[in-house]
Amino acid sequence: MTIGTQGWHADSALLSSYLAGALDAVVGASVEQHVSRCDTCRAAVGHLLEPRLVERTWASIREVVEHPSLPFVVRLARRCGLREPTAVLLAGAASLRGAWLVGAFLSLSFATLAAYASGGTALAPFLLVAPLAPVLGVAAAYGPRQDPLEALVATAPYGRTRLILLRTIGVLVSMLPVTVLLGLALPGPPWLAAAWLGPALALVPVLLAIAAFVGPRTAATVVSLAWSGVVLGSTRGFGPTWPVEAAQQGVYVLLALAACTVIAVRARADRQPGVAL
Repeated sequence: MTIGTQGWHADSALLSSYLAGALDAVVGASVEQHVSRCDTCRAAVGHLLEPRLVERTWASIREVVEHPSLPFVVRLARRCGLREPTAVLLAGAASLRGAWLVGAFLSLSFATLAAYASGGTALAPFLLVAPLAPVLGVAAAYGPRQDPLEALVATAPYGRTRLILLRTIGVLVSMLPVTVLLGLALPGPPWLAAAWLGPALALVPVLLAIAAFVGPRTAATVVSLAWSGVVLGSTRGFGPTWPVEAAQQGVYVLLALAACTVIAVRARADRQPGVAL
């Protein structure tokens, strides 16, 4: 090292050892602190660096900053044609994260095993869980207490109705394939694999319609209790497939239409300042 009127400066040999990582921890920390404060030594370090190494380093930094690695859900949504801001808001839903999806799939798997073990005489576990899984997923993606990105959502140029419908589609798409495959493993008529879709697609708009008045948590509780009553009540005096038979499917269609009408009225009122329902 060299010493001048302004204090000491690291010579080229010391700086070369520092850049090569050949100094011990104490000396290396001392040189680093000095270089961060000394313009002369910092300039000397710049001359010792290989230009190609500097270029590669800055290129990698720019790549990370300008093109950060996106989460899997965001990448998947982008491949499906969604714009990145929309994909980010969609991926922020708690019900589209790994932990929630794994829990939902495990619940469906245990319900399917229970139905399979009964030889088809006890389908209530599957019929209870399968339609409620997307309902609870939508509820988990709806509302400030469940949404970690609520501050971002509130300031984003997206209507609340559009965001909720977007996340509803995301939840349904993530749940449908596995649930249909598990339904195919059920003992009984083949149509059971898709029959649960009727109540599922009816309960989701019912949830959204009720949530517009009492909030998502209360709405999810009401819908869950109502559907549980239908499934458990059918075990007394009705066949195991009664909740999803043709006559009941017609009721679910009417229920879904009524709920969609309520949602449309609410959405129209939300776009009109001063109108409250």
